[in-house]
Amino acid sequence: MQHWLLYLMIVAAIAIGWWLGRRERAKRAETLGPNYYQGLNYLLNEEPDRAVAAFIEDLEVNSDTLETHLALGGLLRRRGELEKAVVVHENILAHARLEKDAMLNVQLELARDYLLAGLLDRAEDLLLKLIQEQGEIRTDSLELIREIYEREKEWNKAIEVAKFLAIGEDTEKFEQAISHYYCEIAEEKLAADQAEAARQAISEAIGHDAGNARCSLLLGRIELEQQRYAEAIRALQRIRDQQAVYVPESLDYLLRAYELGDESQEDMRNYLLSCLDAIPSISIVLTLARSVRDEMGDEAVSRFIASHLKKNPTIRGLTQLIDLHIDNTDGVARENLSILRSFAEALVADKPAYRCNECGFEGKKMRWHCPSCKDWGSIEPIFGLEGE
Repeated sequence: MQHWLLYLMIVAAIAIGWWLGRRERAKRAETLGPNYYQGLNYLLNEEPDRAVAAFIEDLEVNSDTLETHLALGGLLRRRGELEKAVVVHENILAHARLEKDAMLNVQLELARDYLLAGLLDRAEDLLLKLIQEQGEIRTDSLELIREIYEREKEWNKAIEVAKFLAIGEDTEKFEQAISHYYCEIAEEKLAADQAEAARQAISEAIGHDAGNARCSLLLGRIELEQQRYAEAIRALQRIRDQQAVYVPESLDYLLRAYELGDESQEDMRNYLLSCLDAIPSISIVLTLARSVRDEMGDEAVSRFIASHLKKNPTIRGLTQLIDLHIDNTDGVARENLSILRSFAEALVADKPAYRCNECGFEGKKMRWHCPSCKDWGSIEPIFGLEGE
């Protein structure tokens, strides 16, 4: 009798569970509405236009449908359909009854839409409200508003925001960014012939990142323009100990400072040789070769470049070596060397010269700010056969 009673209780529990589950599904289906499932079908079939229309028609936006709406908005933003992403996120804010944290996250997503769409004023207005909140939403909002100020070249505002962010775990990253913001200010002051204001900005930049080679490069330019050649040389030579990979960026200024100043060519050669110990750059080798050629002739230069190429072969070095031999040959040999040089030049004609260490972005010219990952000071010259 007891066994039968237990059996009946189990059957009754299963029946009640089935009935409750069916009622909950029916209730949820009634809440979501037919447009929800139709919109979801369009979304899964990668038909965003029809999905947007279906979701907007179903004005019932609640905790059950929020994730799907956000997924649609994120998909549209990744596809570059920013206007549709804005419509989806604005629809959530206009019709949803959600908890405060959920609403704040939707506002943050909408600010991202505005930022990518170039609606910087709208994005800034929204983010200025969000940074009044506490927690992760405030940090994320500060990051986005910093990007806005970078785009608008509002460097002083970017500095203030970065100082708030520098208090957290990524202090070094934001201190480096602040240093580059001051360098940007220095560049603007130099363009406006305000050398002393540029010096002050560089001093601030050094205070936030003493290892920033860009500071020394800018200071060397200022000293050179003011005909303080010894000071220019000292500033530029600090780059070797700060970030040796940027020594090639300083060579034109360094050569001018030595040519116009009282420092000896031997001092310059000794410095460049010490740089080669730190970084095997063909630009440094070719700069040294010019000095060697003036004093010792083409044969000595050829031996010097060939010696470096044996250890660190580069196409740029090969073309320079070919040029030296072309000058001393004629006839068929000269013609063959010219063909070889053309082939060598073609190999590197369309090759990038710089690469970002963080995201791999590549380009032909030096940039202190990566346009892809937005990091500062992450782009460096490419080394190897087709680079430095």
